Amino acid sequence: MTNSQVKPSSLQRAAQRLGVATQTIALKPGAEPRTWRLPSGEAVRVERAAMAAFEAEGWRGYAGEGGLLLNLIKALSFASLAPRHASIYVEALYAGNVAFDEDRFPVDELVDQISRTTPEQLGANLAHWFERNPASGLYQPRSDALIHSYFPGLQRWMFVELYQVLGAQLLTAIARRFGDDPYQFRRGWPDLTLWKEGEVRFVEVKAPGDRLQASQKTIIEHFFQPLGLDLTLLEILPAADGA
Repeated sequence: MTNSQVKPSSLQRAAQRLGVATQTIALKPGAEPRTWRLPSGEAVRVERAAMAAFEAEGWRGYAGEGGLLLNLIKALSFASLAPRHASIYVEALYAGNVAFDEDRFPVDELVDQISRTTPEQLGANLAHWFERNPASGLYQPRSDALIHSYFPGLQRWMFVELYQVLGAQLLTAIARRFGDDPYQFRRGWPDLTLWKEGEVRFVEVKAPGDRLQASQKTIIEHFFQPLGLDLTLLEILPAADGA
């Protein structure tokens, strides 16, 4: 059968209906079910294995759905992020779903602040989640920051670099769209947030047998596409042992 005669997979057909780009990567399965091997031989979940493949091509980023971008929005939505607000989910802040009036802010006020928050203010706000190690000078997660329990793997440099590559104007537009329906748009985010040389990509990773969920279709159609964000559906194929 020639390439032109190869039938698209169910995921590729779903992507075609949604108008989403597709890509395939061959990875070696791990010994345990639903694991995949890194070049080192370590068996990891499929999102981390896919992330390693992109890192080998020079991409940087985060494998953890919307945890990075949504928390970046929260850190930018305040000129000075209070400790109590650092621990509240961004969707609750943007929906006003809070118990106390002091935690309730107009959405327009939160969104408009994003364009005014300086890199220095962002750094100060990130201090609620990360602290500089006196010995190494590097930033590490604060032991008392709950954010790392909910979004493991987040690092300070990810926030700084994503802020730089997206820019205040696009981040403001993203936050404004998020504020239209915070609880709807907190779900279904792509697995990977990637950037390289000024380009940002969002990648939804699907192992064999996986399908697009309703929340993923919703956020593609009603969030990513209206904003013109680059989203790719990545289909993982098992590589042969000798590959």
